Amino acid sequence: MDPIDRLGEEIARRELLADPQSGAGIIFGTARVPALGVVVTVNVDPELDDRDDLDVATLTSGIERLLGLSAEQWARVRDEIALEIEEAVGDQPVREETDLRADLTLRSTVVFHDAFLLSFAAPNQFPDSWIRVQLDTELELDGVVVDPKDDDAEAVEFGSLDDLLDHLSAAGDGNAQRAAGSGE
Repeated sequence: MDPIDRLGEEIARRELLADPQSGAGIIFGTARVPALGVVVTVNVDPELDDRDDLDVATLTSGIERLLGLSAEQWARVRDEIALEIEEAVGDQPVREETDLRADLTLRSTVVFHDAFLLSFAAPNQFPDSWIRVQLDTELELDGVVVDPKDDDAEAVEFGSLDDLLDHLSAAGDGNAQRAAGSGE
């Protein structure tokens, strides 16, 4: 059995993602983050181009650990992100006085064997950017980057998770991969 198919079957069996799909060497779907009260896009990338093995147990436990973080653990991650950005900005004037901790909203994540990549929106502080955060295997902050949003990307809003999943299913593999892979 193809390694990606094996990973997808295990993710589906354990019901880690809603309607997991595969494409371009990854598994993607959506999942609820209970501590944050949000539904996010989750991409699981086994990096088969760079690795000889696919550790299904490591990847599935990574999904569970990330989605299972407590509200206190998420608050710690947010505090660390805000501190990193505040230190980088220094005394430069800011556009909005909203506390960044309250402005950060998790939108998507990528689970790797040895790291997690999170994408946050901060519509008041950084309306034209994504906050990209890397966590290590212990879910400790490993890096923060503020990336400009792609002006050419089409923003689509959905009334419900079912509407999003219907759109992804109807979009075909190419569009579904781009929609899920972008996290936006």
